[in-house]
Amino acid sequence: GQSQMISTWGGQNLSPSWNPANPDLVAFSSNRDGNNEIYVTRANGSGVRRLTNSPGIDVSSSWSPDGTKIVYASDRTGLPTIYLMEADGSGQRRLTSLPDTYEDSPSWSPRGDRIVFVVRTGNIGADIATASPSGEDVVMLTMGEGANEDPEWSPDGLRIVFTSSRLGGKNLFIMNWDGTNIRPLTKNGTSYSPSWAPAG
Repeated sequence: GQSQMISTWGGQNLSPSWNPANPDLVAFSSNRDGNNEIYVTRANGSGVRRLTNSPGIDVSSSWSPDGTKIVYASDRTGLPTIYLMEADGSGQRRLTSLPDTYEDSPSWSPRGDRIVFVVRTGNIGADIATASPSGEDVVMLTMGEGANEDPEWSPDGLRIVFTSSRLGGKNLFIMNWDGTNIRPLTKNGTSYSPSWAPAG
């Protein structure tokens, strides 16, 4: 029940993500050096290492289940898109080759086989898609029913919880990993930014 501040450095510090294979490591985004980049720190705030160095904003990091890779969002080439890199910052590459899209909020499946993310094209509302870590076989899970955002995997990687405005206001919905069986978890009021409790 006790809290401990680990970001004792200045600037904006965003979107922390635990390494599932090593709970002593946390990835996060910070503008401590003037631009939002991805960093890694130990859980006590020591050993801070900078992983990215791009002219754009790098945010929303998510680890692979084995802790060897990180997926994140970057606008280094214009529109925000999804990138992958090794845990030490090497091998940075774009995940997909979707043209003229705004991509954000990546999250790696606990099974390691899919990465879920949000896609926006033109003035069309946000939708949720998945891709393999190779960036191939992009699959759209929602199609034009309101704004669909904040996707998060269940601990077994079989379901996705997300925020959607398809009923009017923001509510939480759940669907199977392949986009089937979409159903609401909340109705009325405003609910968003879900997070799934760990298994067990």
